[in-house]
Amino acid sequence: MKLCILAPKPDEIKYSTKRLIEEAKKDFRVTLVPLVDVKLSIGKDMDATYEKQSLKKFDYILPRIDSKRAQIGYPVLRFLDHIGVRKPYPAETVLLAHNKWLTLEQLARYGVPVPETYLTSSKESALRAMNKLKLPLVIKLLGGFGGEGVLMVDSKEAFQSVVATMKSLKQEILIERFMESSGEDIRGIIAGEEIIASFKRIAAQGEKKANIHLGGRSISFKLTPEMEEIVRKSAEATKTKLCAVDMLSTNEGVKAIEVNINFGLQGIEKTTNINVARRIIEFVKSELKR
Repeated sequence: MKLCILAPKPDEIKYSTKRLIEEAKKDFRVTLVPLVDVKLSIGKDMDATYEKQSLKKFDYILPRIDSKRAQIGYPVLRFLDHIGVRKPYPAETVLLAHNKWLTLEQLARYGVPVPETYLTSSKESALRAMNKLKLPLVIKLLGGFGGEGVLMVDSKEAFQSVVATMKSLKQEILIERFMESSGEDIRGIIAGEEIIASFKRIAAQGEKKANIHLGGRSISFKLTPEMEEIVRKSAEATKTKLCAVDMLSTNEGVKAIEVNINFGLQGIEKTTNINVARRIIEFVKSELKR
């Protein structure tokens, strides 16, 4: 069987994609296809090709599309939707998962609990949201990833400064109520019907964000039935069979804060001793048996 891993160029791929290739080679003939090198053609023929090879020839395509490449990834996956290549999610998922507002809106529509959040392009509306939600607040870039583009503000002066900067950069302003969660967040990874791994990230002393790069740590963690249901509903809402869902456990219950279709494997494999890459490849194999 032939598997295409749709990803950055070989010199840009990192641990997670390398691990997927390593595990996939045990069962598939694997081709790493750089997203930027895919050629789409319409006219007499409608095809997506890489080095004269049609992507129609692959049994399955496993995308590794981050927010930096979402603009390129969307038209490529939309094209693949039309020519019927099997993959874990449609093109629409790229738009949903790589826009924080669209993600939260979609989750809320499906009944998934999310933090109270506002989106505005106006400085005045942003200040009204600040007064309504009360400080501290979370301000996010719509397309941030890997913990980037997430700012915690705890004073009116800091809030106004961040809003002014985002306005000067012509960025819309996503304002989220700060949910007290003891500096912890929880991630569950789902592949098809199975939640294949989960862990908890804990912020470093004095930090509010549970970010490993800021000195935080991670521990293995079993999801509660409520969290498992949130992971399943979040995947369904964003139309993907393969994703990581990040959650906060707060005094108001569990809240989903992000759906990640390009999640990393290094932290969760090291923390849990689970071969997550292997489980993803087993999911692909099960898909091809359907």
